[in-house]
Amino acid sequence: MRTLDPRTAQDRKRRLLQAVIYHYVKTGKPVGSQIIVDKYRLGLSSATLRNMLMDLEKEGYLIQPHTSAGRIPSDKGYRFYVDSLLEVQNLAAAEEERIKKEYAVRNKELEDVMISTSRMLSSLSHYTGMVLSPRLDKSLLRRLQLIPLGASQILMIVVSQSGQIRHRVIQLARAIAPERLTVISDLLNERLKGLPLMEVRTQILNHIESAQQEQNEAFGWARELVREAFDLRSAEGKVYVDGQENIFSFSDAGDTNELTDLLKVIEEKNLLASVLEKAMKKEGLKVQIGSENMRPELRSVSLVSNTYKLADNTVGVLGILGPRRMEYGRMIALVEGVTKIVNQMLKKMSSDE
Repeated sequence: MRTLDPRTAQDRKRRLLQAVIYHYVKTGKPVGSQIIVDKYRLGLSSATLRNMLMDLEKEGYLIQPHTSAGRIPSDKGYRFYVDSLLEVQNLAAAEEERIKKEYAVRNKELEDVMISTSRMLSSLSHYTGMVLSPRLDKSLLRRLQLIPLGASQILMIVVSQSGQIRHRVIQLARAIAPERLTVISDLLNERLKGLPLMEVRTQILNHIESAQQEQNEAFGWARELVREAFDLRSAEGKVYVDGQENIFSFSDAGDTNELTDLLKVIEEKNLLASVLEKAMKKEGLKVQIGSENMRPELRSVSLVSNTYKLADNTVGVLGILGPRRMEYGRMIALVEGVTKIVNQMLKKMSSDE
């Protein structure tokens, strides 16, 4: 009996696993040896394939739902499949054109970009699209405005370079003259523009120490304003989601408890934000499959995500939440294509200012 060398045996096993997962993704039905013989030219007999399928099951790549049924991929099998994708499927020209038109027509503000992005990801994937907007504390200051509302009330408007706008009404301990407010506004914009917002409070205090005597009063007012306006303890990014209803078509999340858990994560934005925040810790494209997800509620789904940038800084993350049985090549191409356009949009918005 001829014995195959280990490299050839592993290559055959790899091609068989790829065929099983590809067929299961397309059909949603367990795959048996005869299907592989009939539809895929691997040059192996049905008996040989049965033995190889048993080996792949023992190694944890495949699962046999029922004794008489074929096999389906495990999370380990999907992970192998994703890692072995040699070429990411290119985004279809029609889809790319549709995405560009959507952004060209509607997006004038950051929130428009976020809403359109989650909508496009959901619409093109038929799954759930989501975006975590840039965290305010990681953004750079573009400008601020101080508007008097009364003798001792001021509206401070903070605009970041990513296009986020934050309003804060500040109650002062004593009244401030409008002309003094103008001096303070000019002072803050001159000294703080371009700084990360999380550093602004520290920087203004450092500037105060070295200020000339005649500026002390202005800096005293500035210190009071900055301490209030740049309290960023609740500066988490906002989550935009579209296509929540598509989870009911996820075949991998079959039982009611799994669907309930999944809906809970999607509907409670703070839970979803924590998932996306963790995905953002590693820059670039990321595919998390089933049990690889950080929360047990997501054990029946996969998350394909990518980080997006502004001025070479990673500021947010976007992605698709779908069944483990998804077309990973196409979903990866879609997420990468949308990320590229979002990066371009944010860069344009920043330069237009």
